[in-house]
Amino acid sequence: MSLKEKISATIAKKSTVKAWYGIVITFFIVLVIVPTLFVLTYAVTGWDDMGENIFAEPAEISYLQTNIGQGNTTASFPAPDIIDITKNISMGVGVQTDSNIYINYTIYELDDNNETHVQYYSNSSFTTAGIGWINISANETYNEIIHVGPMFQNITIAHANGTIIDSWESDVYLRAGDVRPWDMIIGALKISFIIATIVTIIDFVAGLPMAWLLVRKDFKGKKYLDILIDMPLAVPTAALGFSTALFWAVTPGVHAAGALGLTSSSFVLVILLHIVFSYPYMVRSLSAILHEIDINYEVAAQTLGAPPLTVARTITLPLFRAGLVTGIILCFARSLSETGGTMAALAMLTPYMAELAYPMQTGPALIGGWKHAGGFEPQLAFTAMLLVILTLILLVIIKIVIMKFKMPLRKVFPGPERLFSKGVFPKLKDGISFAFMFIVLIIPSFFIFSFVVTGDASPVDWPPFWDAMGFSFLVAGVVTVINLFFGVPLAIYIVRGKNKIMSHILDLLVNVPLIVPTSALGISLGMFWGSLNLGWTTLLVISAHLAFTFPLVVRNVAGALEEVDPTYEETARTLGARPMMVFKKIMFPSIKFSILAGAIMAFTRSLGETGATLSVVKDANTVPVYIVGLVKSGEYYPAALACIALIVVSFITLMLMRYITRRAE
Repeated sequence: MSLKEKISATIAKKSTVKAWYGIVITFFIVLVIVPTLFVLTYAVTGWDDMGENIFAEPAEISYLQTNIGQGNTTASFPAPDIIDITKNISMGVGVQTDSNIYINYTIYELDDNNETHVQYYSNSSFTTAGIGWINISANETYNEIIHVGPMFQNITIAHANGTIIDSWESDVYLRAGDVRPWDMIIGALKISFIIATIVTIIDFVAGLPMAWLLVRKDFKGKKYLDILIDMPLAVPTAALGFSTALFWAVTPGVHAAGALGLTSSSFVLVILLHIVFSYPYMVRSLSAILHEIDINYEVAAQTLGAPPLTVARTITLPLFRAGLVTGIILCFARSLSETGGTMAALAMLTPYMAELAYPMQTGPALIGGWKHAGGFEPQLAFTAMLLVILTLILLVIIKIVIMKFKMPLRKVFPGPERLFSKGVFPKLKDGISFAFMFIVLIIPSFFIFSFVVTGDASPVDWPPFWDAMGFSFLVAGVVTVINLFFGVPLAIYIVRGKNKIMSHILDLLVNVPLIVPTSALGISLGMFWGSLNLGWTTLLVISAHLAFTFPLVVRNVAGALEEVDPTYEETARTLGARPMMVFKKIMFPSIKFSILAGAIMAFTRSLGETGATLSVVKDANTVPVYIVGLVKSGEYYPAALACIALIVVSFITLMLMRYITRRAE
């Protein structure tokens, strides 16, 4: 027996197969699920803190009386411990002086370099010697405050010529309104679920015709259209939020040629933005399943006289249920978990507004605001836990309902369906599908090009960008390979495993990393991997990206496998075929398009992730982090150019992946 035959025989043993599945499941639990849910350990150990910080009424605004000054110049100042930035607060400063003086009151924070960065500044002057009062408004221009949370306050007395007499400073906490955190959480989650439901319905209605076009019809430029659908996934979420808001919304102070500026509603804007994020997932999931459906059933039905619409409704669509489950889970979860783009879009719509005082909050945006403000660990843990539990329950219900629902009804309508199957109606359907994709998905995603063409040009330092690009592609490539190596076997076990209880448990757990908001996911991943002190940035980033990309491969492959008749595999085994031969000759040809779809989703998701990467490694040298740094420093034009370069490189990469796949076929 040759070495190859010995290896093949060893792999074919039941003990080897069981051991391999054991390794795959262990990998999934230890390196994906545990890091994702690690934040819940704080929810258990810090339950008392959560009760105190979530359900308690807002603290009353308190004041600390302080006296400052030197010689004959003194001031008595009621320094606040807490300031509600949504209310006007006037503080009277008692002053005694023998000369003209200025009194300055400042609220500030420290930037990343521990250098003072002023968030709010109020100046009052007293020019008459003697005893009197000066009123200082703590928030007369609160719209200049861009976030809430812990800050510092300072009061300074100076002579008229600018010479400082004395100064005093202390901590101060900025809050937005009197609403309890519990009320904010419930309101934000309610909005999140409403938006996710609307977005998922729109994705299905608009995505099904596009999936049908991509799989069942041939037309010029089809392969380029196929690639364009995936391109928004490669754009950093913050850039997508910026670009989409610039196209659709009324954005004070920021303009670009061709912008529609149709809405000032944050609710409508977030829905339009989330469609951009989630639409590709629905199209990819449905088209992957459609690839696996035998077209002979449709041909036979049409040969017997059934119009195309009847065939699609009664023959093809019932076979879509597994793909529909995958698409709904991915779209619903993507909408629920989106953080960075949502916050960027809301900030564009309501510039300078406090992140916790937006007119509308989604759950992830609320988490992102708390995370950025700092000091909200109990609220973060509780919100993430509640969101995970509620979403898991809802997604289980969705899956059960869809798989049990008879879709569509068996009753047919020959006259109307024959009418809608010919003439202008199919062309109208295709035209609407194309128009929707370009107007709602492609143009808003790439509207940043208009900003670059019409904006004020500024120089770009390209070497750091290309360094970041190389690192991003390294991470995304390694993550995609690992996902395929472990994700495909896990999907096979979930669908074909003999232990149905374990399969169902794993099937539920796969969805968990998808539905955890990226901000909360980043916190959890940071807590887990940070506690291990691995010390190697590349390994930390790869480990973090595995958590939120792994389910994309598993979900797509599992959805395709559910539509493959297991009889062929059983027959092959009966005839003596070994496991690897069964997979290579029978299973793989049936699911290869779903594997490719999962690989593309995982690669682009890793390439464009921002929030979770920053939470794990603050100075990670990925392209999205580099772009975020440019945006934070106000370098919008270089940031836009970097985004465009990322889009072009991603476009070329996706074309190469498809070319290699077709050559392999």
